[in-house]
Order: sequence, then structure tokens, then C-alpha cells
Amino acid sequence: MSSLVEIRNERLAKVQKLRDLGINPYPSQANRDTSTKEIVENYDKFEGKEVRVAGRLLSLREHGGLVFGHVQDQSGQVQLYIELSDLRPTSKEEQHIGPEHISLIDIGDIVGATGTVTKTKRGEVSIRPSKLQILAKSIRPLPEKHEGLKDPELLVRKRYLDMIMSPEKRQRFEKGAEILFAIRNFLNSKGFLEIKTPIIQPFYGGGLAKPFQTHVNALGEDFYLAISHELYLKRLITAGFENVYNIVGYFRNEGIDRSHNPEFNMLETMTAYQNYEYNMGLTEEMYKHIGESVFGKTNFTVAGHEIDFGKSWQRMDMIDAVRKYANIDFDEVKDVAAAHQVLDSIGYKGEMPNSVGESMVKVFEEKVEEHLVEPTFITGHPVEISPLAKAREDDPRFVERFEVFIGGIEGGDNWTELNDPMELFRRFKEQENRKEAGDDEAHPLDWEFIEMLEHGMPPTTGLGPGIERLTMTFTESDHIDEVMFFPMLRRQKTTTLQQELYGVGDVEATHAQDFTKRMVIAVRDDIEPWQAMNAATHSSAYLGNKMQATFDTAGLFKTSDGVLHPKNSQYPIVLVKADEKALSKLIGKVRDSGLLYLGFSRDMLVATDDKQVQINFDEKTDSEIEYLAIGIFGPNEEVEKLTKKFSLWRG
Repeated sequence: MSSLVEIRNERLAKVQKLRDLGINPYPSQANRDTSTKEIVENYDKFEGKEVRVAGRLLSLREHGGLVFGHVQDQSGQVQLYIELSDLRPTSKEEQHIGPEHISLIDIGDIVGATGTVTKTKRGEVSIRPSKLQILAKSIRPLPEKHEGLKDPELLVRKRYLDMIMSPEKRQRFEKGAEILFAIRNFLNSKGFLEIKTPIIQPFYGGGLAKPFQTHVNALGEDFYLAISHELYLKRLITAGFENVYNIVGYFRNEGIDRSHNPEFNMLETMTAYQNYEYNMGLTEEMYKHIGESVFGKTNFTVAGHEIDFGKSWQRMDMIDAVRKYANIDFDEVKDVAAAHQVLDSIGYKGEMPNSVGESMVKVFEEKVEEHLVEPTFITGHPVEISPLAKAREDDPRFVERFEVFIGGIEGGDNWTELNDPMELFRRFKEQENRKEAGDDEAHPLDWEFIEMLEHGMPPTTGLGPGIERLTMTFTESDHIDEVMFFPMLRRQKTTTLQQELYGVGDVEATHAQDFTKRMVIAVRDDIEPWQAMNAATHSSAYLGNKMQATFDTAGLFKTSDGVLHPKNSQYPIVLVKADEKALSKLIGKVRDSGLLYLGFSRDMLVATDDKQVQINFDEKTDSEIEYLAIGIFGPNEEVEKLTKKFSLWRG
């Protein structure tokens, strides 16, 4: 059995022992009256007084007749200075643990302690308990204090453990909550009302993004998770509200990277009788307010640069920014063909846009955004990407819109709202044509919204910074995962340990074996057995890691006596032998096949690390590389076609 299983079983036995003693290991309340921070920071006030604290036990060590421990709550931690003779005996009536059963308490338990405040000889503020209570028995051990969590995925997936061991990391999320309070206070002071709008919507709209689709059983219809709340806020403006906002969830079925998560939060406002220029001033004022009220400053380090939100922000049209940073003048680009030539010249690899304006946006994204470190308003967006924004009167190619850029990342999108119903209908029809042509992000035609506009909506403008990106800026974070406690992750597969502990996740609940594909590893027949073994195992490990989402069946075999054994790989693995010449030819064919493969060279066998392999490769051409094996994965017929002349390795 694994050590975790043993520890867990030992602690489960302690849970039962507590129950046998009449002690509830999971009571409903703690009756604490003081935080640990209050005691430590106000010792003179609490010295000699009895207090009740509660929190997680982070340490526990015996020293003669004394036991020392530390209890941690949200505010901090305080030492327990336990004189065993001070503790009352275990009591079913009072539900506390006496000295005779203190071994039933483990590091990681949530405990309550009642005692007097004192200091040790070393001057550490402590509580000298007369009563100890278990509030929640921990049946799993905490990570080792000095090791902590090192795996990047576990740091996010089990962030609660990281926070237990490193409570200072909670500060970023505490500040994130304070930022939300500051935003609401700021807008409320400006006369805004927060009114909730629906997250599940019959039409997705308010932006260009691919939605998540769902089905409402009660109505028998498909609905969508909101990509924006703009169209609903505009309905509120038409209803007579002049300043409204909400801070709710947005859902866009798109990529995940350092500044994107499919689920995120955004502040979105609508203000009647103003245009987008009003919101540029409001944005500057709000950022300054957040800095001063939450952090007590306006200077922050963003992307390695010192930024002062107390200063005026720079403002620049997109066409001018492209001219300045990419040295391309889109005033000289007269048609789509010329725009595509521009994209070719900068090495653009994506799908070619359908207009000059959209092409300019691609150049901006590829070549300009990274330079916008200082707080910047980018204005003058092409009308093609702004179906809900009002066109500029001086140049109808562009709209009255701005985006916020700080640290090279876009942090908000805002415009003067289009309130001409017939012009919006025309743009919606253009978007419908794009949708029919296969554009997943095209805006759908919302008849109810058009009808609302026909009743008349006053001149209106909206503000829309992303909350997580805004929090990244103020907390000086580089990745959105650092400010989202629960970023989107791939669902975790059932592990062998979980199956061992809980008896769940047998083969029916995991991957059934797939016999339509295989892995074949061809190994040179003139090398030493240990070399062949090394080459084969490294090749299979590489391919298996590349297919980690599907390679492991994640199931268990069970023997008649109940012992569990992990199942083997998802796909058959075949080992064949080849002579040096045939192996060299095979590698050339596999490269052209498009199959997943690894060529294992002698350099990989003898070098101590990848850096040395690269040094060796720097001195050789491809034809000079000596390959000892090649691992190939793919459909049976394709792999068979390449390897059928090789015989099985039986030695």
C-alpha cells in the first residue's frame, strides 16, 4: 500500500476512535471570539486574558511535558503553548481532547483552542490552552512544508493546498475582491445603478466571439451563455435608466493563454447622452481611484515598466499606431488584395480577412499591441469589426470606439453605441452573411433588439474592462491564472490511487482500448541489448507523453484476493528490429508521413542532458545523425505500410 493510503487509514482509525469516545470530529460550530492577528498585534490588550481561537494546525511537536503547535486562520497564526497538565481530561460533554488523547490530533486538523494569552521565554506570543477541540479531522496529510506544491498544474488545480502552505499568496485574491468593492463604490458615487442581466440568453450578442451553447429543457429550445451583456444594458437605457452597470460572467468558447480564459468577468456600463470620449475620462479616473483606495498608490510595475495611473493616458488612432510601430500606412492600402500582400510581408500565417479594415486589425495585433506598455487608448477601429458602434462622421471607415492597452495587453473595449435601427439592421445582415459563410464569431440577427431600437434609444456609450486583466495590472501579475482562483482546466482523469482509495473509475468509466491504432518502435539490430532497451523505452515514453490525454486507459485489473493492478496502455506497442540502412530510410519516410514519431539518436543515448545533445547537433548535418531507433504512432494501416518488412524483436 502507498504511504498516503497508510496515513489515511491511520487517520480514519483516529476518526473512529474519537467517535467511540463520544467526540464529534466534525461539529457544526467553533465558538471562537478572537482572531490570531488581533492577539499577536495587541498583546498588551490580551495578556493574561482567556480567548477562543480556531484554525488549521500547521505544526505540532512535543518537548518533554510541553507540546508546541501553530494555529492558522485567515488573519495569520499564533503559537499554542500546551502544558499537558493544564489540559482538562477528554470530555464527551464538553467535546474537548485531554492530554491522554492528544495523539488523536494531527497536523492539518482544524482545531479550536481556549486558553490564556502569554509569551514564551523566547518572547513569542502564545495561547496556553486549557481546552482543545477538533473542529474538522483531516484524513489527508498536508504537503511537506519546505517542498510545497511544485507541479504547475497542481498549483492551480489544488490551489487551496498552496494557500494553506503559503498564506501570503491569498493576498492577490483579497486585493482582487477589494478592487471589485472599489469599482462598485466608484460607479455608485457617480450615480450608476447595478442591475443584473441574464447570463443564459436566447441570442448571443454584444461582441464578436464564439459562444457556448446549452439547452433549456423547460422551454425546449437552445440558448447561449452570454458573450456580452451589452444588448440588455441598452434595453435598460431605452427604459429610462441613464447610468447602469453590471459585473457578471462572460463566456467565450475560444483560446486559453496568459491573458484569456473561456469564462471571465467584466465590468460593463451604459451611460445615456454621452459618447465614447466621456468613457476615456471615466476610465482614467476609475484606475486612479482603484490604485489610491485599494493600494494607496498610483505607481505600479507592469511588464517590467513603471506606470503611473495618476498621469493622463496617451490616445492614438489604430491606423496611426500601425504606421508608427509596424511602419505600414493603411491609407495607402486601397483594396483587399493589397491588404493581403501586407499580411504576407509581415509573415502572417492565419486565415486571410475579407476586408482592408480587418487586415489592419491583424497587423495591429501582430506588430503593435506588444509596444503599448504605457496606458493607451487605441481609437478609430474599422467598421467591419464593430457592428454595434457608431461610425465616425469625419471618416465612416472607422467607428467611435476605443480599447485600453496596458502592459501590451488589451484591458477593455468601449464605443459610442449605434442607435440608428436601420443602419444596425444593415450591419446585422452583413454579419448574418458572414455566419452563413462559416464565421463562428459573426454576430446573430436579434430582431427583438432591432424592435427596441426603433422605439428610440438616446445617444449612449459603454465601458467594458475585463476584471481579471484589470486585477493582473494592479497586482503586477503576468498570467491570468494568477488572479483566477478557479481557471478552466481539463477534467482530471481518475488516478490509480483514487481507484485504490474509493473503488471508482473502472474500465467502463475510462478509455476502452483502441485497436485501430498502434505504436511501433523500430530498433537497430546491431546495438547492445541495454542500448536497445534504452532507445525503445525513451521512444515509447516520448510518444506516450505526447498522447497523455488518451494513452492511459486509467483502469485497474483486480485479482481474486482484491489486489488492484493498473491497466496497461491504451494502444498496442510493437517492437521490431531493423538494420542501420533500413532504419535510416524509414526515418525519411516517416517524416513525410505526417505521423507522430520520435527519432532516437546516439547523441540522446550518451549525452547527459538536452543542452549537450543540442551542442552535438550544432556540429552535424541531418545526414550525419546516427539513429538507433524510431518510434511511430498512428492508424494501423499507415504504420503497417511503413514497418511491415521488419520482423518482431524477440531477443
